[in-house]
Amino acid sequence: MMKRILSVLLAAALCVGMLAGCNQTEEPASGESSSQSQVVDYAYPLDAESVRVYDVAVPSRGIEIPGTLTLPAGEEGELVPLVILEHDLFGDRSTDGVFEEIALALADKGIASIAVDFSGCGDSSEDFSANSPFYIDFDVKAARDFAIQNAPVDSEKLGLLGYGFGARMAMDAGALKNSPYTAMSLIAPMVGDPEETMQLIFGSEYDRIVAEAFTEARSSEFVGPDGVSRSISVNWIDDMRLSCPMNNVENIKGSLQVIYATNDEYVPLSVVEALLNGAEASTAEVTSLQVDSDHSFGFDDPESPVRAQVIEAVAAFFDEAF
Repeated sequence: MMKRILSVLLAAALCVGMLAGCNQTEEPASGESSSQSQVVDYAYPLDAESVRVYDVAVPSRGIEIPGTLTLPAGEEGELVPLVILEHDLFGDRSTDGVFEEIALALADKGIASIAVDFSGCGDSSEDFSANSPFYIDFDVKAARDFAIQNAPVDSEKLGLLGYGFGARMAMDAGALKNSPYTAMSLIAPMVGDPEETMQLIFGSEYDRIVAEAFTEARSSEFVGPDGVSRSISVNWIDDMRLSCPMNNVENIKGSLQVIYATNDEYVPLSVVEALLNGAEASTAEVTSLQVDSDHSFGFDDPESPVRAQVIEAVAAFFDEAF
C-alpha cells in the first residue's frame, strides 16, 4: 500500500510540475493589454457543424488511461458544460453502447462528456488487480482536468454520471464539501454500507475473497457474473472500506438525479430510500425515476425500452441542470 501511495504522489507531483510550466505566461508586449482576449488553440476544438468524438489517452498515475471525449457542435470561443461518465465495476467506458448514446444525446444538447476505462476494464492496459476506488477517483480527476485543459470546457459547469459501482464512486466525489460538481446522475446507486455492498457483489464468495486477499497473496480470484475471472486485490477491499458516500450526502449541491430499478439485485430499495431521504438535508434539487428492471436496466439490449428511457432521462436531466 505504501509503494502504491508513493507512486501516485510522485505521478501527481510530476503532473503539478508540468502544469505549472504550462501555466506560465509571457509578459504582454508594449502597448498590449494583459486582459485582451486570446484565441485558445485547443487540442480538441468545437466544430460549428457537427458533434466530434475522439479516442483519447488521459495521463494518470504515470500511465495513459484510454478514454472517449465527445464534444457538441459549437463556435470558436464558446465554452460548454462537461459530464464525466463512470462505468460499473466489471463494465467499461462503452457500457454496452449506452454511455456512447448518452454522450451523443448530451452533445445534442450542447454538453461535452468524457468516459474512461478503469484499471483492468475495457481497453485498459492494466490487470484488474490494479483496480481500486482510490485509483478510480484519481483517474476521474485526471479525465476531468484533461478535458478542461484540452477542450473548450466551462470549468464552472461540471457534472458526474455513474452507473452501479460507478455511481458509488461518483457520489464519493460529488458529495465532498469542496466538490466542483453541481449536477450528478446516479443510475443503480450502489452507495450502501461498504461491507453490505461487498457482500452483495461477491455473494457467497465474500468471506473467501477477503480471507485470501489478506494473506501473502494480497489478492483473490473472483469469477464475475460475466464469467470472467478477475483478481480482487487487498487494496480494493481496503479502499472500499473507506468509501462511505452516504456519510456526506448532505453536502450534495446543485441537481441530483437518482434512477433505480425495482428488482436490482445489487442495490436494495432500502439503500435508494436512504439516499433520497438523506438528500433532503442537502441543498440539491432532487429528482428520481423508478424503472421496472433488474441491475442491467436492459443495457445489453439495444431495443430495450428501459434502456431508451434511461438515456432520455439522463440527457434531459443534465440539459435542465446546466
